[in-house]
Amino acid sequence: MVGTTDTARVERDPGHWSLRSRVTTAFAASSGLMALVLVLSVFAVVSDESRTFSERLHHRPALLVGCAVAAALVGAAVGVGVSRRMLKPLRDVAEAAALIASGELGTRLPDSNDQDLASTVASFNRMVDSLQRRIDREHRLFGDVSHELRTPMTTLTTAVGVLERSRAELPPRSRQALDLVSAEVEHLRRLLDDLLALARVEAGMHHGDVDPVSVGDLLVHTLRDSYRPAELLTVAEPVTVLGRKLELERALLNVLKNADRHGGGVVAVTVRRDGAEAVIEIDDAGPGVAVADRDRIFERFATSRNSRRSSTRGTGIGLALVAETVATHRGRVECMERPGGGARFVIRLPAIDREGRHQPVTQS
Repeated sequence: MVGTTDTARVERDPGHWSLRSRVTTAFAASSGLMALVLVLSVFAVVSDESRTFSERLHHRPALLVGCAVAAALVGAAVGVGVSRRMLKPLRDVAEAAALIASGELGTRLPDSNDQDLASTVASFNRMVDSLQRRIDREHRLFGDVSHELRTPMTTLTTAVGVLERSRAELPPRSRQALDLVSAEVEHLRRLLDDLLALARVEAGMHHGDVDPVSVGDLLVHTLRDSYRPAELLTVAEPVTVLGRKLELERALLNVLKNADRHGGGVVAVTVRRDGAEAVIEIDDAGPGVAVADRDRIFERFATSRNSRRSSTRGTGIGLALVAETVATHRGRVECMERPGGGARFVIRLPAIDREGRHQPVTQS
């Protein structure tokens, strides 16, 4: 199907048929078979010399109908086989594109000896190679810039700390200025932390191994560590996922902080199972998110155009980090309207059974 391969041009091999040749031969064989069946049916009719030709046709309608049906079935069978054979390269391209879109940039189409498909396969693989190089460069630049800013950030934090210790000796206007500088330095520190975390997740530099994680227990610890009441949590059904606990906990904490800053606070957290998925729903008491912004808020530095307001500034990276973390766990996150008003953030992750196997998808 799909795999990793070199994208060098495939030379034309006279020992392999091209797609055009296979289609032409298949339809020629189908037409020949139908013609053969028709000739045999006519021969069976004319070979009976005991009756006139019209009598032969009149007394052998079943044979003619049977031959016609047989010819149609042969043609249909050949058509089905040819169509499946012809559509297989298209299915391979669709599967490869879906894997690449989900983040598996190492996916490539296998080399083809087909003279008509070789150039298309090579072009597709070169396109993905170019895309991967661009993304890798972006990730490296993103991480390098964030990392280089840590040194001056540390210096600024230390200087502000020295001034804070001498706060009592400063005049009122200097204290006010110190408060502004301290708030900006803290905002910048959180921004750098989030940028570095996002760069690590996008680059695949994960902390810890993938282990079975109880979603209910994870949320109990997250709510407790963030000093939120345990009564917010409702576990409709215990469910377990495969994941990195620290990354999932940080993603959940970012959603909770987003609700505090922009949504008037968290009002409910629910854990349930939906078929083969573990579902986490986090509801807030804010004005909700406009429909046009529900996808855009998961982008870096995105801002909502509705009336959501906050007294403290976010970094603009928190929800982007949530989306990227959930995607690396083969899940998805979305924002929707909460019944009764407010926003609801829904995180879906593949569930596993007690043996660590993913739950089969059930059809409703």
